[in-house]
Amino acid sequence: MSFRFWAVLILPAALLVFQFFSFDVLQDDAFISFRYIRNFLDGFGLVFNLGERVEGYTNFFWIILLALLAKLGLPLIETARVLGILAGLGTILAATYAARKLYPTRNWMWILSVPMLLASTGALAYWSGSGLETGLFTFLVAVAAVTYLFRPNLSLLLIALATLTRPEGALLAFLFGIAGIILKEKSWKTTLVFWGSLALLLLPYAVFKWFYYGALLPNPFYAKTGFSQEYLVSGLAYVWLFLKHYGGYGLFLLLPLFFWKKLTPFSRFCLFVFFGYTLYLIAIGGDVLKAHRFFVTVLVFLYLPFADGLFQFFSSRWYKNLAFAAVILPAACYAYKLPLSYLQMSAKLERELTVKMRIAGLYFAEVKAVNSIALTTIGAFSYYAGYRRVIDMIGLTEPAVAKNPERVEGLLSSWKERHFNAGHVLSQKPEVILFSTGLKPSAPAERALFLYSDFRRNYRLEFVYPERNFLVYYRRFQDLPAAGKADMPARLANLFNEAINLVVSRQEPEKGIPLLRRLLEQGPEDCPTFYTALGHAYLMAGSSFPESAYIYLKKGMDLDHGGSISQLYLINFLFKQKDYKAASEHLAVLSRTVPNAADFFRRRKLPPGLRN
Repeated sequence: MSFRFWAVLILPAALLVFQFFSFDVLQDDAFISFRYIRNFLDGFGLVFNLGERVEGYTNFFWIILLALLAKLGLPLIETARVLGILAGLGTILAATYAARKLYPTRNWMWILSVPMLLASTGALAYWSGSGLETGLFTFLVAVAAVTYLFRPNLSLLLIALATLTRPEGALLAFLFGIAGIILKEKSWKTTLVFWGSLALLLLPYAVFKWFYYGALLPNPFYAKTGFSQEYLVSGLAYVWLFLKHYGGYGLFLLLPLFFWKKLTPFSRFCLFVFFGYTLYLIAIGGDVLKAHRFFVTVLVFLYLPFADGLFQFFSSRWYKNLAFAAVILPAACYAYKLPLSYLQMSAKLERELTVKMRIAGLYFAEVKAVNSIALTTIGAFSYYAGYRRVIDMIGLTEPAVAKNPERVEGLLSSWKERHFNAGHVLSQKPEVILFSTGLKPSAPAERALFLYSDFRRNYRLEFVYPERNFLVYYRRFQDLPAAGKADMPARLANLFNEAINLVVSRQEPEKGIPLLRRLLEQGPEDCPTFYTALGHAYLMAGSSFPESAYIYLKKGMDLDHGGSISQLYLINFLFKQKDYKAASEHLAVLSRTVPNAADFFRRRKLPPGLRN
């Protein structure tokens, strides 16, 4: 390759690396793979919880690759991120090679257009450096596509590795074949040989899965996917957001379609694959994670046809080079700027989550009395919690949840993880249940717990203060008899969530109080959390409701036998009433379960309301 070829890559490569450092995101889900790797290297097998053979991952090749490098002494997390960003750079290299090899008559301005569009796409940098397999998968798919039409044997090997990296590799192999047949670039015979050879290459892996895990499909397939009107609506929204951010509101697709007959065979091949993959994403409801992860894989399949269509649009004009540059440059700026705040916010929230879960995991790793913890965001927590048994309430690593989800009508949530089985989770009697947003049940799997008397009666709110971080969780403190099925309407769980949003998140206790009162009037009287939350709301509302605040705080404390959160709120109340003697007495009691509680008060002068 010439010096000019490598010189062309400098600017897009620098932009991709810049965005990687700018987002600096390490995805919580990546730690699920890291936990599998650690257990594997420690001699416990490819498992999430010791002794439980569940395929809770979808990135076998990525896990094995990282395990080998970690065995050689390389740091696991840092290696995953470096490999990912190198794969992202490799994708840009593959796109540049494709533009040079498959469009030999185009000038260097055109060749630079696709790498610049890719590098301007923040989602590529975001996911390449996230610790997940997305960067590697994207690179393998891109090179497999580039070589499919003229070096099928190499493409076969690459698409096999891609399928071992993510199951969607098999779908893309199918789309490659169908596209080749329809575009008359491949015959049925050669395509069937290609598919058959791929199946043979993957057969040993399938045999391993069957005998080791007892299933061919990974557990997340059952936990995340579904086919219904709700999924279709979610999938359409997912696709539209991507087209808004990176497809010029669909114009990047319309332009090559308009010039379909003039496009090169490879551009038509890419466009066909992109549409087929997009239909698949609509059918499965898109992705549960933000920042366009699933579309990163097919960015090359969008940008090459777009650049080709743009070239055809200006090809007969004397000012074609200037006009082409005048469109590509704003398009790259558009791809960089429009979704920037969305990606930055997604990265910020993910960083906060992983830090919070790391602290929680490290804390519970040292608490000998806790052997099992249930939660919905299992990644970083599970990795740092050592060998504690972690119960995934949305089913990624819990087959009973993924394959036998509960059906509860009317349970509202913005979460895309819709599978849950609260009855199964409670039957495991986890000592601790940790919500991703503190005391508020935001996920359907969290809200569903309140429908069971076992949770309402036998779990109380607790807090600890590790590394000066306020960590709230639910702790099993008694084992009273309880019904084995849901006995509270879903609308009341929604009501509790709405009330906590008003009281805690929006700091509008006056609006939350009527909702909590209605909850207690229409719902069961066995949940200390409901009373404690209402007492706290009255406390936040000001000095007009001291008697009401005390009554409900005291009721909550009586029901939960003096849990640390009810103690915290009562101390807050006593401080505001200037009953310092009683407050000090309760603080002394609280300090027995939360040793650094006094430090918590000193730093804040008064206990604040719970924050998410």
